[in-house]
Formats: sequence, C-alpha cells, structure tokens
Amino acid sequence: MFLGKGKFPPVKNFISVIHSNPELFEKFKQEISNYFGEIDSVSEPFPFDFTDYYKPEMGENLVRQFFSFETLTEADFIVEIKKKCLEFEEKYSEKGKRRLNIDPGYIDLYKLVLVSEKYMGHKIYLKDGICADMVLLLGKSKVTPFMWTFPDFKSGRYDQYFLSLRKIYKNQLKEKNLIP
Repeated sequence: MFLGKGKFPPVKNFISVIHSNPELFEKFKQEISNYFGEIDSVSEPFPFDFTDYYKPEMGENLVRQFFSFETLTEADFIVEIKKKCLEFEEKYSEKGKRRLNIDPGYIDLYKLVLVSEKYMGHKIYLKDGICADMVLLLGKSKVTPFMWTFPDFKSGRYDQYFLSLRKIYKNQLKEKNLIP
C-alpha cells in the first residue's frame, strides 16, 4: 500500500501492561480510555515468565495484557500516549515501586512498534525523550521477530492476538477507504 509521497495511513494504538492486579488493570483501562477513546480489543492475561526483571519492583505472578483503542491516529501521536502512560505509572505506584508497567505501541499493516524512554542502538528517537522500537513484522498470517525483540514477544505467545488486531485494523482502513 502506497498512499503517495508524504502520505501515511493512520495507525492502531495499543497498550501493553505488565501487572499482577486485575482490578488495577481494569481501573487503568477505564481511566486511560477517557483520554484516548473506546477500547475495542483486550487480550487474555499472558504469564510474564521470561524474566524476573520486574519481580523486585512488582512482585510475583506477573502477567502481560494488551488492549487497543478504536480510534486510529497519526503514528507520532504515540508520544502523547506514552507521556500519559508515564503519569499513570507514577499515579499507581506505591512507595516508589510501580504496580503497573505500561508500554504503549502501535501497529500498521506491516509492523508492531513499542515506545520507550530507554535508548539503545536499534531504537529510533522520536521526541520528548521517547524512542520507537520496531519489535515485530506483521504479515497476513505470520509474525516475524527481530534479533533484538524481547524474548516474550519472540516466543510467539502473543502472535494470534496481534494477527487478530491486524485484521481489526485492516477492516478499519477498508471502512475509511484507505485500502482496497
């Protein structure tokens, strides 16, 4: 799909949340939707067991869960979503420890991008201290990780969710006559 020089299709924003508290996750989901609109897809909670990195801060029995917003936006809007998510991480923290690890991202027809404050060689600086990290290539029925992709994303456990999210996104683009 090529829309012409300087023209890009809107993207579908989603949020990844690592947590151990389903009630807090639901509260966050409801509050963030007041800023960015209706939520149209929610994943199951996937065990977050590829690393113990967050265990000292967030405790045991962590899960990673995703949800997406119905409204499509320009790709660079993800920076505003990340800044709001950082506010929520702080709001829900207790004694300086996060109870939610919140990472927004977006998909388009070809890729999944997460955003972060952490800069590394493969990440692209956007603005306001936020970097983009292309994590997965998305195809019609296949998800392909990169060598730098996080182990849990690389494992394939989220592939079906992201392929279904891509279908929702593609249908939204068709409804807007952005693709045939």
